Amino acid sequence: MSYFTIRQPHDSFFKRSLSNLTVAKDFLQAHLNPTISQRIQWDTLRLSNKSYTDKKLKQLHSDLVYTCQIDKQGPHIYILLEQQTTPVPLLPFRFLKYDVAIIDEHLAQNKKGNRNIKLPIILNLCLYSGKQTPYPYSVDLCDCFESSILDSPVLLKPPLLVDLGQMSEEEIRKHGTAYIMELLLKQGRKRTFLTWIKEHPALVVRMMDTLFDIYGISSIVFILSVEGKHSPEEIIDAIGDIVPHKKENIMTAAQQLEQRGMQQGMQQGIQQGMQQGMHTKALNIAKNMLAKLHLDIKTVAEATGLSERELIKLQKENKENS
Repeated sequence: MSYFTIRQPHDSFFKRSLSNLTVAKDFLQAHLNPTISQRIQWDTLRLSNKSYTDKKLKQLHSDLVYTCQIDKQGPHIYILLEQQTTPVPLLPFRFLKYDVAIIDEHLAQNKKGNRNIKLPIILNLCLYSGKQTPYPYSVDLCDCFESSILDSPVLLKPPLLVDLGQMSEEEIRKHGTAYIMELLLKQGRKRTFLTWIKEHPALVVRMMDTLFDIYGISSIVFILSVEGKHSPEEIIDAIGDIVPHKKENIMTAAQQLEQRGMQQGMQQGIQQGMQQGMHTKALNIAKNMLAKLHLDIKTVAEATGLSERELIKLQKENKENS
């Protein structure tokens, strides 16, 4: 069992990896329709740096949104990437909401003095690395509705879904620098890495040497946070045996993850303490409302948020102490 915990490790590793434009380019070229990929001016690929003010848009911006140019004289388009480990029946609707948010922000920033502004082109791509494969739900928005009697509008095309569970390692290895991220996410669904590491020494060498600046720290953090069968020491030793000259870097990553876990534990402890303090205060207020104001339990429950069971017990204690 892993001693380390990190919130949403798959999502964190996905975003960390694809924040590198080289990895993003290789990933997109491997999965986008060739007719679209050939038209993209890849030297214009950039991570969107929009400053969202709406809370929902800030949440959206935690996903990866790129901009790039189509054709030499063509418009700039958006590419939205999301990573899923759990199947979501309404995934197409989620992308629709994201797309509308991007369109709204695009219009707000570009409509001033431009009466002929048009809606931007958005490409949606979801990387799925869940246990249940193939992906069990339709990614066509029309299938999300109660009735499918209407024809599918041209604009409501389903997002491209990359199901890692349906791809072989040989196929994934063709995806440039993105293949390490994809293989780690694919293995991550099994929640165990020890045997896999020993069977992939060449990949570990490339991950920790050639592509260390991209994957070195984040890959170790991901592996240790996902591992559910073997101890961190076993994982660290296995990787260290393959790249002994990187042992210090491996330990640094482990320490960072351990520190994050301690910080999260402290935050959770503070929150629990605050909740316990609020609960104690509510109990004291309820005690006075029952004993001194002689209010009924239902009224006190509505006022304090305490359960009727708690209040009945409190009322009984009041009678015993009186």
